[in-house]
Amino acid sequence: MIMKPEKEELQELVKACAGGDPESLKRFFECFSEDIYSFPMKVFHLSEDDAGEFFIYAFERLKSGKRFQTYIGKSAFKTWFYSVLRNMLIDWKRTKKEIKTNPNYKVNSDGVEYSTIENEPDKMAGMKEEAGYYSEKFREALSEIKLENRVIFKLSFIYYLNLEKDEIEYILEKTGLNSGELTKEILRMRELLSDREQENMEMEDKITSIYNNILELKEAKIKEKTEGFQENSPLQNRTDQLIAKKYEQIRKLVVKKNKGHFLARTPYKLISGLLGISEGGISVTLIRVTEKIQKKIQSII
Repeated sequence: MIMKPEKEELQELVKACAGGDPESLKRFFECFSEDIYSFPMKVFHLSEDDAGEFFIYAFERLKSGKRFQTYIGKSAFKTWFYSVLRNMLIDWKRTKKEIKTNPNYKVNSDGVEYSTIENEPDKMAGMKEEAGYYSEKFREALSEIKLENRVIFKLSFIYYLNLEKDEIEYILEKTGLNSGELTKEILRMRELLSDREQENMEMEDKITSIYNNILELKEAKIKEKTEGFQENSPLQNRTDQLIAKKYEQIRKLVVKKNKGHFLARTPYKLISGLLGISEGGISVTLIRVTEKIQKKIQSII
């Protein structure tokens, strides 16, 4: 475990970071990466995925050292640092909100506006239809990831993936466990994740159920028209509001699904305890590996 510097040493470290010294910045991130990663979860109760995204955002804005120039030592370092993180988190959330507010509607070739959520094919479903082909390409892409990062990725999705011989040997060497102990640990992780997988299946069913509700509401709206209700009558408006609400529910669920929230992923804490790596480090590694795999697969589509 990396020890954080004492008060006087910390002030010198921050001063050096403010000057852009690479080694000082590296030392700072080694000491405080876990604080950056855990801050949004502890203070704003964000998810691990969001915390990982914020970590990258914060790192990119701290690595130049300019932010450290605002620390003048009058307040406690922790007070100043959390204030900086809070401001960056607000900026990051605002950026995400601006992205979310892009309209979920497009115009087809006939000039008719349609909902991208309802009418566009589910990309994940499309990939499932060609599972054999993409599974092979996924394995190829994953095999090109360096060993230690590949191990973190596989442990994160150990419910679905199996460890290869070199990966097992790496874990045994790093942890000091024997093969029997490691097998028990993997089985324990998978047993824990089986409940999460059941929840994920229920969420998939929920998306289908909401789609059915939308169809029922649209049928009810057509029926209301045939029975003489005016287009902007209170009943018609109420139906439109319900349909819009259902679309918003689906949009949120689809966003979560596309971000991988419907996968039974091992809690970072378990992997951290096994490998002796910080949860922040695991999160960042997982993001990087996922990006590389996606780029590799997209390049062959």
